[in-house]
Amino acid sequence: MTQPPTPPQNGRYMPNGRPRPGAAQGGPSHPPQPRYIDYGNPRAYDTSVRPASGLTAARFAPAQIQRPDQAQPHSAWSTQTRRVQEVAQGAARLPTVSIAVWLAVVVLGVCLLLVLGYFFLNFVITASANPVWWPVTAFLAAFSLLIIAGIMVLADRWDPQPLPLLIIAVFWGAAIAVGISYVLNTLNGQLVFIATGSEEIANFAGLVISAPLVEETTKGLGLLLLMLLARRYFNGPLDGLIYGSLIGGGFAFTENIVYYTRQLETSGAGGVLFLFILRGVMNIFGHAIYTSLTGLTVGFVARKWGTIMGFLVFIPALIPGMLLHAGWNFSAWLGGGLLGVLLMYGAQAIISLLWLIAIVVLIWDESRLTRVRLGDYANQGWLTHEEVDMLATWKGRREGKRWASQIGARPVMKRFIRESADLASIRQRLLADGANPKVVGIERNLLQRLTANRQQLLAMAR
Repeated sequence: MTQPPTPPQNGRYMPNGRPRPGAAQGGPSHPPQPRYIDYGNPRAYDTSVRPASGLTAARFAPAQIQRPDQAQPHSAWSTQTRRVQEVAQGAARLPTVSIAVWLAVVVLGVCLLLVLGYFFLNFVITASANPVWWPVTAFLAAFSLLIIAGIMVLADRWDPQPLPLLIIAVFWGAAIAVGISYVLNTLNGQLVFIATGSEEIANFAGLVISAPLVEETTKGLGLLLLMLLARRYFNGPLDGLIYGSLIGGGFAFTENIVYYTRQLETSGAGGVLFLFILRGVMNIFGHAIYTSLTGLTVGFVARKWGTIMGFLVFIPALIPGMLLHAGWNFSAWLGGGLLGVLLMYGAQAIISLLWLIAIVVLIWDESRLTRVRLGDYANQGWLTHEEVDMLATWKGRREGKRWASQIGARPVMKRFIRESADLASIRQRLLADGANPKVVGIERNLLQRLTANRQQLLAMAR
């Protein structure tokens, strides 16, 4: 990308080349310059501590924003003075999905069917389980998964992720992570039993040591796969939390079917209902929370320090989820009667509440980041500052869509909003990873769409 010429260093410009806030612009020898507005604290989202060399250094030169070829006209939104003043500071059309991504969805779906089929046949052959009850246990397990998925859909409203990637996350947890974990946990338990000759020690090691280490690792590998294949959509802690929660929810779905079926064999329908209340209601977010902590950490590091650091932090990012998982399993292994159960589920309720609060905070942080990054483009003349308020605040988006509905342009406005959020995410990635030519091309394409959306809105308003 061609860097814009550095403005002359005079009283109207700051040392970094940006026009001073409030400085008069234009003149006989200078074209009009866009107003500069400081949008909060941009350095909070910038890569201010990147080393100059070594593995974690940015692979490309810093990403600069070029000026538009010609001054952008005031948009139709900017003429709505009354509405603009009301905007207090305060899904992108689903991208074209490649055949390879949908193929991955199909392959993982087949893997899920194979895993469920294995457990089904295992119960029917070894435990004489009644096949009629399998749809019931699957329905109970699916209920919990739907609750988790619904919360993630609400959390994903600001900058929606592509549907196939969300499906891949669920299928990875429900099929690949469960299958690998089952094999490794079984093997580890047998090895401990052979080494110690104690069934109690083998159960403890499998429940408190093997399960957290193996299961959180296999689930976390799905996050790395998503970041490797779809880095464009893995842009921060909220994205990581969403993908991690869906992977954990998928894992719990298959695991719950197994547990509910075992409970049916030993305690009947009443036992299944009791276990559903404990696992599917009171501890519904367990696996989702564990894996989401990994995704949150990886997403935060990737957003601030780049893709390579996101991969390097994977092992440390597993630790919080492993510790919570091990703590829960250890409490279950200890038992402790009614008091122990109350303490376990009371602590889980507090952790779940903090997790839900964290989701709200991350949504707010995502909107703040969008405003900061779109402010970069407004300061270079790609947008008006009124449009930044409209595109990067919940109230502004509502007002913008309401106004667009009055002129029959609501679909255009929704596209404008979604693609602008995508542009802000791409800008943040350019700051973290440097001016990767491929990502610069995506940015250029989104800027062209941004200009086209603005012009279409202006034309429809006229």
